[in-house]
Amino acid sequence: MHGHRDVLGGAVDAWEIAAGLEARGFTDTDARRLRHRDVFGLAEEIHARLPRAARVTDRSAGTLERPWPAAGTGGLYLLPGVLCASAAAAHLALPGAVLAVATAWAILRHTARGPGALGAGGLLAFALYAPAEGATTAFAALLLSLAPAAYSTHWFAVRARAQLAPSHGLADFADAVRPRLAAALAGYGLALFLLLTAAAAVAGPAPVAGPLALGLLLFTARLLALHGCARGAAAGLARTCAAEVLTLGAAPLHLHLAGATAEALICCPAALALAVQAFRTLPRASAH
Repeated sequence: MHGHRDVLGGAVDAWEIAAGLEARGFTDTDARRLRHRDVFGLAEEIHARLPRAARVTDRSAGTLERPWPAAGTGGLYLLPGVLCASAAAAHLALPGAVLAVATAWAILRHTARGPGALGAGGLLAFALYAPAEGATTAFAALLLSLAPAAYSTHWFAVRARAQLAPSHGLADFADAVRPRLAAALAGYGLALFLLLTAAAAVAGPAPVAGPLALGLLLFTARLLALHGCARGAAAGLARTCAAEVLTLGAAPLHLHLAGATAEALICCPAALALAVQAFRTLPRASAH
């Protein structure tokens, strides 16, 4: 308690103490040396032993009880996609795209509380201006997918936090969180695939593989940013942006390669790399 008072002083409950100890490198094996079955048990004793002056009222109670965000939040995330689709229907592709990107950037900047919005805007702009047939249609589907992304993110946060109490250790908690992370990624991927398919059916042929990989890349980056890994998410987006800029600059005479095909080839490995990082860091209690 003396050696880690900087972590314990602002903890609102035993779960935050456990997360702080885990972030410092404590394991269940270390807790058993202190005659506790796991880090959670050790955190409960530390919380009980804290002087009352050092305790803080739990301000987080009730903030993540709802399994889904409010309907108004979903409407807010639908706004950029609706703007882009309306502009496309009115044959205002460029002004509508600029307005939609600005709106999406404002929403992400307001809700993510971390870097990466500029990288997201650059990736979305590439999806729009890539010289591929149906790029505008795919761009509208990507913007419409902001709503299922917000719902999937919230669902994962609620379900992961709910596993803190019944878990019997850090490994048990990680085993419970991994399938929920996989479900969140799969749910968003399915929603985006359905949106791309529906958009292609309404507005004509559109690429699917590239925008799908791009959407999963952005969604995984958002998950990481909202759970304390904003720097890693921003670095992944920045590397992808650089690769796309180099692709566009290196093949000016082969624009067909710099369209949906190049987007898929660049974004698929990037999305996979961020997914690996997510499965390595998000099952940790300290991420929640």
